[in-house]
Amino acid sequence: MLGYKAMQAGLNGFVVQALCQDAAASISAAGTTQGTATALVNAVNFVGTTAAGTGVVLPSAASFGDSVLVFNGGANPLKVYPNTGTSINGLATNAGVTIGTNTACEFFMGSATQWAAVLSA
Repeated sequence: MLGYKAMQAGLNGFVVQALCQDAAASISAAGTTQGTATALVNAVNFVGTTAAGTGVVLPSAASFGDSVLVFNGGANPLKVYPNTGTSINGLATNAGVTIGTNTACEFFMGSATQWAAVLSA
């Protein structure tokens, strides 16, 4: 609703998208490694197709304070990799985490090399 209200107030669409966070639906996970996984480019990501062992990688353009929400609506667990050279929750650099089906996880970039992940119930 915030985006709708901002557009009605006359703000440019690109400005509204930057302020309200962009979203993507129907993302298909791919690849079985950080280098072959589907690259995420949005703040809110709904992954709808997850073949066994496939994954996504967090945005390479992220910086301190950015957050990325990933929802796994697919039939299989989803592997989420950090962008190259970073880690999630203190795991090894470039190691991914797995989120179950019908589960969301929000990733916060806490430094140039560290993501923090908060998993839904």
